[in-house]
Amino acid sequence: MEGTSRDLMYAVFRTQKALYRLIREDAARVGITEVQLVVLYTLMKKEHIRLHDLAEKLNLSNSNVSGTVDRLVGAGLVVREPSKQDRRAVILSLTEKGKEIVALAFGEQSVLRRRLRLVEERVSEAEIVQFLQLHEKIKTILLEEE
Repeated sequence: MEGTSRDLMYAVFRTQKALYRLIREDAARVGITEVQLVVLYTLMKKEHIRLHDLAEKLNLSNSNVSGTVDRLVGAGLVVREPSKQDRRAVILSLTEKGKEIVALAFGEQSVLRRRLRLVEERVSEAEIVQFLQLHEKIKTILLEEE
C-alpha cells in the first residue's frame, strides 16, 4: 500500500487512537474501562437492545461484548432481561446507576467533551459537515461487497 491510500489509513488510525485515549481518560476517572464506557454510552443512546445487535453496532464479537456486559451487570450498571418477542434473546438496558456513570464520564470534567468543543471552535461547521460526509462515503466504500 502506497501514497494516498496509506495516508488515509494512517490518518483514520491516528484519529481513532486519539479518540480512544480521551475516552480512556474519561472512563478511568469514573472507574471503568473505555470499552465499558462505550457500551454504556451506546446503551444510553439505544435502550433495550439485544446483545447481538449491540456487538454488531460496536463492531465487536459477541463473546467480547458478552464478557464486558457480564462485568457491567455485576457492577449494577446494566440489566439483562428476556425478550418478550424472542425467548432466546436477551435485552440489555442501563440501570439508573449506569446512566449516572455515563453522565459523570461525559459531564463537565470530560476530557473528550473539552477537546470536541475545541474542534467545534477551530473547525468551521461547513468543514465538519464535509468531513462527516466524506467519512460516511469512505466507510460505505470500504464495507461494500466485492
